[in-house]
Amino acid sequence: MDLLEAKSRIAEALVESIFRRARYHVTRFQSERSPLRFGREDFSPDFRARLEPTEGEAVEYLLEVKYRPHIDQFISVENQRGDRSVFLMARRQWPRLYFILVTDHPEPGRSCFQVISFGHYTPGAPFRTVDLTDLKELGIFRHNMEDHEALVFSIFDLLNA
Repeated sequence: MDLLEAKSRIAEALVESIFRRARYHVTRFQSERSPLRFGREDFSPDFRARLEPTEGEAVEYLLEVKYRPHIDQFISVENQRGDRSVFLMARRQWPRLYFILVTDHPEPGRSCFQVISFGHYTPGAPFRTVDLTDLKELGIFRHNMEDHEALVFSIFDLLNA
């Protein structure tokens, strides 16, 4: 296992932990469909996260988690791909899919946990990320994310040493 793969698996575990702490029931995603692959990478959902509130209907999201050292570079490449972007291809198969990008090098003022928001996406517009806590429908509290950001920095620093 190389360093990138190790960081990717840790990123998945941290995102799973964030959602469990937010009282979601999280399970590994399984599908009869073949995985959506580009090169060596799988862009199929990793998790199914279900929240059953005390009032109202349950909500369920599909989560695809990717570690990227530099999120802006990854987003830039996907913006250049246009309609062939992995984001759009995956959303065609799974309309409720959220891409959560994890980094240990966030831009100043940004979180280690960022999401591609499709709620306000206009076809043809560039993709943008928002911090995980800024996506209100997910209900992730800032202290939850901050606790996990501290883990990102401490674990990934140890891996980089």
